[in-house]
Formats: sequence, structure tokens, C-alpha cells
Amino acid sequence: MDSRFNRHSERLLERFGQRVWRLGIDAGFGCPHREGATAEHGGRGPGGCIFCAPEGGLAAYQHGTLGAGRPDGLQEVPPLDVQIGHGIEFLKRRYGAEAYFLYFQAFSCTNLPVAQLRAVYDTAIGMVEEAAPGGLKGIVVSTRPDCFDARKAALLAEYARPSPDGHGFEVWLELGLQSAHDATLRRIRRGHGVAAYVEANRLAGEAGLKRAVHVILGLPGEGRAQMLDTVRFVNDQGIEGIKFHDLRLAKGSSLALQFPLGEFMPLYPGRLPSLLADCLELLDPCVEIMRLCADFSRDSAINVFPPPEKNRLYAAVEAELERRRTQQGSRAG
Repeated sequence: MDSRFNRHSERLLERFGQRVWRLGIDAGFGCPHREGATAEHGGRGPGGCIFCAPEGGLAAYQHGTLGAGRPDGLQEVPPLDVQIGHGIEFLKRRYGAEAYFLYFQAFSCTNLPVAQLRAVYDTAIGMVEEAAPGGLKGIVVSTRPDCFDARKAALLAEYARPSPDGHGFEVWLELGLQSAHDATLRRIRRGHGVAAYVEANRLAGEAGLKRAVHVILGLPGEGRAQMLDTVRFVNDQGIEGIKFHDLRLAKGSSLALQFPLGEFMPLYPGRLPSLLADCLELLDPCVEIMRLCADFSRDSAINVFPPPEKNRLYAAVEAELERRRTQQGSRAG
């Protein structure tokens, strides 16, 4: 590796011969765990995760496409063609992008029956292929572990296929675990336990999907030992990719409402390079690192501390690993 950790972006460059950019969209799935979810979306009562932002994690560059909130608590979602057109235009202008992963990003993107999922996926894929001929290299589906089953795994596996350029069409499933501790998952009102993740990850692996996991650092009640236990756990389960998020106070989240009461304090950014180096040392070298920190638009989070700048954080983690003379996998089991 050129880096001391296995950067997802560099592996994509090797596999496809060019940079591949994520085209994040909100395909209208909603989340079965969020307050105000309708019966149509399988609502399971009030609440939702205490950290979740109102827009459900949609890419910052898409925020301008979102309409006002609806009476049922869900946001108005613009048509897919508007989001896709806007996303491609932004990525081309900002990065000169020519290759894309279509990223079903916002909320729980398997939150429909299989037949309806197929229709949504097919429609969005067709729109990207029409807007950027030859540019679509794969899809990424982000969801909750308790919103995934064998039939949905089989559906996603159908999209993995050889491509004309010989590099293949990649299909990634991103599962939000956040912590490997059931007590923490209850504390953050996650709505599922660790066992749900274990089963979903197993089904995805058996279907041949590339599996990524979301882990949050700095959750209430967790110290360094608990965070590292989570990393060991997901590494043992078998994954192809991981996203680290440092817990931020998203405006409109339950956690942000707790903060004025003094019930939560985010991680100090200066702690991240050492903590992330510890995490990376525990991961198999083959696991692709997709993200090292959370990503919020300027006005969508309460920044108690100045948030880490991505490139500087990556450089600081590299420097910490170099100082230790270690790399990703140095302490993997």
C-alpha cells in the first residue's frame, strides 16, 4: 500500500483505472424506525436513533434539492432525475468526475418489498446510465441490519455482473451497526441489537455482496476500550469496507436537544488521530477504509469544537502510524 492504511479510493482507482465518485441520492425509502414513519414505510413507533439528522444522512451537496418537511415528519423528496442530474453536475464541476457509484444513501434503502425495491433500483440505475453513458461502475445500498433479509440479498446479488471494461459492476451493502455493545445500542435508541447485524452481514456475505459497516466513535457511555472492541468485533465478522464517524451533534437530532442539558460532550478532534490509528491497527489489511470522520454541511451540525478537516485528519493518522512504525493490520487477530 502507498498509504499505511487501505484507502478505498485508491483500490477503486486500481480496479477501474480511474477515480470513482459516489452519487448520493434519496430514493424515498424513509426509515422504519423514525418518528413519523407512515404505515406505508413500516413505522415501528416513535423515536429513531438519537444521532440521526433530519435528512437521514444525505450527501451535503444534495441538501439544496430537498423540499420542506411534510406533516408526517418525512421530507419532500425531489424526483430522482433532479437529484441525479444535480449530483452528476456537481461532481463533474467540482472533481471532474467521469465514473460513479450510484449511492442509495438516505435513510434505510432496503425499506420496501423486493418487487418495489427492484423497480426503484432499476429506475435510478437507468437514469444514471442515460445521463452518464459508460460512467456507472456499481451501486452502494445503505440500510439498517433489521431491514435486510435473504430475498433482498438475492436481489442485490443480481446486479453484480461483468462489465464491458472487464472490471465488473460492484455491489456494496453498507450496514449501520455503530457499536458492538447492546447496552450502547439501547442507549442511542438504535432499535436493533448486535445479533441483527451478525445475521444481515452473514446473508450479504453468502450472497457475494461487498459488505461495509458504519461505526460511530464517541457514542454516549463508551470509552476507548468499548470503541476498540467494536472494531475487533466487525473485523472478526468479515467485512470488505468500513466507515468511521466521529459523533457530531446534527441539528434537529434528539442528541442535539440533549446537549444544552449537559448530557453529552463530543470527542475532542485532537483525540481522533491516535484513536483511529488504534482502530486501523486492529483491522485486516484487506478491509477498505471508506471514511475516517463524519461529514456534515456547514450549517447542519452544532460544532462544539471546530470539526476536523478531512485531508488534515488523514495526514495526521498517517503521521501517527508512521510515528508508531505500524500500519493497518499490525494488531489484527
